[in-house]
Amino acid sequence: MPSATLDPVIDRLARFTLAPMPVVSLYLDLSADQHGRQNHEAFLARAFADPGSTYAADSTFRESLARDEARIRTWLQEQLPSPAPSAVALFSCNGGEDLFEAIVLDTPLAGHLLYVDEEPHLFPLARVAEQYATYAALVVNTNTARLFVCATGAVQRAETIENEKTQRVSVGGWSQARFQRHVDDLHLKHMKEVAAAVERVVREDGVRAIILGGDAQATALLRKQLHESVDALVIDVLRLDVGSPEQAILEATLERFRRKDEETDREVVDALLDAYRSRGLATVGVTGVRAALDRGQVDLLLVPAAPAAPAADHSSAEASDSVPVQQRSPPDESLVEALVTEARRTSAGVRFIEDGSLLEPASGVGAFLRYRV
Repeated sequence: MPSATLDPVIDRLARFTLAPMPVVSLYLDLSADQHGRQNHEAFLARAFADPGSTYAADSTFRESLARDEARIRTWLQEQLPSPAPSAVALFSCNGGEDLFEAIVLDTPLAGHLLYVDEEPHLFPLARVAEQYATYAALVVNTNTARLFVCATGAVQRAETIENEKTQRVSVGGWSQARFQRHVDDLHLKHMKEVAAAVERVVREDGVRAIILGGDAQATALLRKQLHESVDALVIDVLRLDVGSPEQAILEATLERFRRKDEETDREVVDALLDAYRSRGLATVGVTGVRAALDRGQVDLLLVPAAPAAPAADHSSAEASDSVPVQQRSPPDESLVEALVTEARRTSAGVRFIEDGSLLEPASGVGAFLRYRV
C-alpha cells in the first residue's frame, strides 16, 4: 500500500499485542548494491532460517513462521510495485487475530531487518514517519503557483493555480495609474487564492511545515495573505523558479525540511530539561517516562534516533545531579522500541533526536506531559 502518511498504519500495528503466534516484522532495503542488483533474497533465506531453527520440527510456532514467510514471499513476487520502491516494510502473523500489512516506502533504509516477536517492531517505521513527516512546498510567482504535499520522502499530491498573466506597459498619466491598480488587484486576487489553497492543505493533510520558493516580491505578498497560524509554519524561503522540475523542488525542499528538523532538536531538548528542572510538564529517564506512558500522561516522547545496540549491561539511570552524565548509559534499541510502541498506543507524539548526545542529561529519553499527578 503506498502511504501518504504512515501514522494510521503505525497506530493500527501498535494495537496488535500479545499474539499467540510469532509476529514477523520485516524491513527490506530495495536499493541496488554496488553491482546494480538487489540482495534481499539472500537475506530472506538466512533470516527466516535462524529463528525457525529454534522451534521443534513439529511446533505450531514453526509452522506459523513458515506460513508467514510464504505469504511475504508471495507478496514480494506478485505485488511488489515495478519499478521497485526504495524500501518495504511487511508485518505478518498467522494466529488468533490475523495480521498482514505491506507498506511501500519512498525512503531508503539503512539495511535489512527481521524481527520475530509477540508484537510488531515499529521503531524503524516510526522513525521514517517522523523524519519524513508531512510538509508543504509552494513555488509561486505573481500569476502561477505550484503546491506540493510531501510525505515519506515523496510528493503525495500536487496542484497548480494559474491566474491572468499581466504584461508591463508604459502609457503614462492616469491611464498608467489605473493599469497599475488593475495589475495589483490581479496579483492580490491570485495570492488570496493561493493562500486559501495552502490553508486548506494545512487543515486537511496535517502539514507540519511549509517551505516557500520564488522571488522576494511574490513570497512577501503571499505571506501577507496567510493566516498568522499558517505563516508560523513557514520554515524557509528558497530561490526556486515556478517552472522548476518537480523532482528538483522535492529534493531542495526535503533537504531543507530535514536540516531544519535537526537544527531544532537542541531547542526541543533544552525546553524539555527546563520544564523538568522547574517541575513543569516534563519527565526524564526511562523509569519516569515509562510510568508516565502507563498513566497516559505523555504528550511528546523524545528518544535517540540511533539508540545503542542491545547489551546485557545497558541500564538507564534517572537524571539526577548525583549521577554524572558520563555514567548514564544510553537506552538500547529494544527499550526505545518498547517506549515508542507504547507512545503510539496512547496517542502520544514521538520525536527522534538525531544527535543522541543531546539527551544525555535526560538519561537518554524524556517526555513532555499532558498533565501531572
